[in-house]
Amino acid sequence: MSKIIGIFGSTGAQGGSVLRALVKDGKYSIRAITRNPKSDKAVELSKLNNVTVHQADLDDPSSIDRVLNGCYGAFLVTDFSAHFEHKETKQGISFIDIAIKNKLSHIVFSGLEHVEPIINKPCLHFDYKAAIEDYGLKQSEKINFTSIRLPMYYEVMPSLSRYKSGENQFLITLPMGDKPVYCMSVNDIGDCVKSIFDHQDEYKNKILPVAGDKLKGKEIENILNKHSEPVKFTYADLSLEKFRSNTFPGVEDLANMFEYYQTEKMVRDIELAKKLNKNVLSFDQWVEQNKHLFR
Repeated sequence: MSKIIGIFGSTGAQGGSVLRALVKDGKYSIRAITRNPKSDKAVELSKLNNVTVHQADLDDPSSIDRVLNGCYGAFLVTDFSAHFEHKETKQGISFIDIAIKNKLSHIVFSGLEHVEPIINKPCLHFDYKAAIEDYGLKQSEKINFTSIRLPMYYEVMPSLSRYKSGENQFLITLPMGDKPVYCMSVNDIGDCVKSIFDHQDEYKNKILPVAGDKLKGKEIENILNKHSEPVKFTYADLSLEKFRSNTFPGVEDLANMFEYYQTEKMVRDIELAKKLNKNVLSFDQWVEQNKHLFR
């Protein structure tokens, strides 16, 4: 009988990537866990081989207990944007405790590092996940726990290049100055996580910081222009002060994230990503495959 992996956030970008990788491999039985099993995305998942869709909510411990029962492992991604409060850390810690109760062998968590001690400002969507990561790693005698730390996604790049400066001319706005940013395709995460589950003894109780590329704004501009004729892109640095002046929800947290990025104290490992997933794409390769997104 194949081992069962529960995938939380299975209808989202990260969880969906993990689910697709495990389906392709065929080694595991998959519980696609979602708050709304009747959604169009969830219904589509239910049609895949070795996939069953289950309802659970991280705010409802009894539902987590139910769906984790019988699982060998679980992939956990927590959602900061849903509440903008300390609930995320509470959810993650509760999840780990319930997984221990159900005798899971391995949790792979989409974690991040502490930012507030570095810039003396809170970056809550990092700091909350860091607290979950800390707690999980302290449970090593009770459960195997791996945190995979991800960078910015390539998939956000099209949204950063929507300001039209002329006919077939667009600005890429990113508050990074001349500092590089780590990035990666969200679609490459799944095979990384599959490798972690496949090689538990090698990766248990570790932090795995991964990336597909590391680029400055001008390098992003050059790669886009290489693939985008007749469209032309120009990198336009956006100051942190200007970015903070936006009024959308969570802007201060994102501004603090970019301030952290600019310290260059963020560490991600491209070679580790390639070890976990030999098909990890560079930004150049990704743009070549997805240039239609920039037109």
